[in-house]
Amino acid sequence: MPRTLPPTQPSTVAGATVSELSQADALRKAGQWADACCLYQTVQAQQPNHAVVAHNLALCHLALGQVEQAVEHSRRAVQLQPTLWQSALVWAKALVLRNDKPLALALLRRLHAQWPDNADIRHELATLTLHVVGDAVQARALVRPLLGTPQHGRDAEITTLVTLLYDREPNVPAQRINQAFLDFGAQRLPLDAVVQARIQATLADHAAAARPATVRPRRKVGLLSPQFFASPVYFFAIGALRELAGAVDLVVFNRGQKSDWATEAFRSIATDWHDVASLPAEALAHTLARHQLDALIDLGGWMDPVALSALSAKPARKLYKWVGGQSVTTGLRSFDGFLTDDYQTPLGSDPLYSEPLVRLKAGYVTYMPPPYLPPAQPRPADATDVVLGVIANPAKVSRAFLADLAQRHYIWQQQGHLVRLRCVDYRYQHPEVRQRIERGLPGVAVEFVAPANHREYLSTVAQLDATLDTWPYSGGLTTIEALALGVPSYTRLGELFCERHTQAHCHYAGMPLSDYRIDDFNGWPQVPRNGHSLLRAGSPRVNHTALAAELLALLETPA
Repeated sequence: MPRTLPPTQPSTVAGATVSELSQADALRKAGQWADACCLYQTVQAQQPNHAVVAHNLALCHLALGQVEQAVEHSRRAVQLQPTLWQSALVWAKALVLRNDKPLALALLRRLHAQWPDNADIRHELATLTLHVVGDAVQARALVRPLLGTPQHGRDAEITTLVTLLYDREPNVPAQRINQAFLDFGAQRLPLDAVVQARIQATLADHAAAARPATVRPRRKVGLLSPQFFASPVYFFAIGALRELAGAVDLVVFNRGQKSDWATEAFRSIATDWHDVASLPAEALAHTLARHQLDALIDLGGWMDPVALSALSAKPARKLYKWVGGQSVTTGLRSFDGFLTDDYQTPLGSDPLYSEPLVRLKAGYVTYMPPPYLPPAQPRPADATDVVLGVIANPAKVSRAFLADLAQRHYIWQQQGHLVRLRCVDYRYQHPEVRQRIERGLPGVAVEFVAPANHREYLSTVAQLDATLDTWPYSGGLTTIEALALGVPSYTRLGELFCERHTQAHCHYAGMPLSDYRIDDFNGWPQVPRNGHSLLRAGSPRVNHTALAAELLALLETPA
């Protein structure tokens, strides 16, 4: 949540307004957003031009996921008091939730130009620079002045570490970055020892008060994530979770504010649902502990460091890390397992993880295609060129990847291959995203496609002959979607979890390693696009029942 303003009272108001404002402030600080909102509205009716009241209304609406109201009130607060940068920051956050990210980015850049030393603005700008512009290097540079500062140092460290996964500095080995995650998870994520003791006492008190059951109850399994919508968490987990819901009670703890058709799919399999997006780490840990969960599966990872801090107290009998922000180890010792497989984490990679590795024989995920997945398309018989796609999040398009691609493109030209390079992602609508790619590929003609929605994106990918996997951070959902559309992917293997997604997906699709190593690819697909999905019916990547059975066996193992 955005930081609130210091207590501010109107200078000349009626006594009743002062009392109501104080009550509203107390409710807001306690996280009782709806009640606070009602009182602020009462005060605003009496003091319509009070900027701080408008600001706090915006905060409450943002916490409640009421985006349009948050935009309206934060904009009003800025109009009333242009120096109220806190309201402008809430305005930008609300615009992001409304999916007006270019407008939010422009607003944050104006704020940064006006207040270049403001750490809150700088950090928010860095976050949007990574997720909108896809520039990991620029995002890292923005937070560099914040490293080591008491209030913002922790967040700046997280941003730095995550951006290094996307685009590392020359001669920085993967193991050094991984060690930094291990150190951060051990030293910076855990809640205070006293707080952790309270969480464990809560678990013990509830266990002692529970009456012995004559019939063994269904296990209660929590799911925690900010991504219960059409995201990798849905496409990779919903198939197995639907099967699992027949045997256990799934309790969803929703840390996000976005809702769509996939959210309804999660709701349909949940026994209980709790919206906990606004809870800080300690309050979240207590909330989870009070539910007396037999197990909790984290589906947020490094997308939600606040939740990771809460999980450091182990607020459930068993904890597992699965899909969602699962790029590297969490660095925490509270987890009972990091769900993976032999290809994501080959033998010998265990020291890279603080968590015990649970290598699932079925593969660590399955894929549930959306109802609008188009059919695979055969390669035109009269085609004389090869259309290669870069389809990953532009943040994964590293400087090293671009330099390697530029060299390969030159070789293909010298060999006489007719190769067209197409970059596909909605973020290519932003000119500076395209310009960064063009700077890294001098002399290469690049076609940029910015699909308007996921359906259009999939239709565009279906027309490619092959995709070139980004590195060091590999494609995840994008790769499996390409394979489902019959489009092969060429990859380069790395050491870390996030550097091996495409290799694992291709293996479970049944493709021999020699068919998809980028070093063996000199221009023409060795697995030609023939109009058939590469995810054959027997592929483990579509066997939700087998994965659910392994998960259930794991959850039923005594803690």
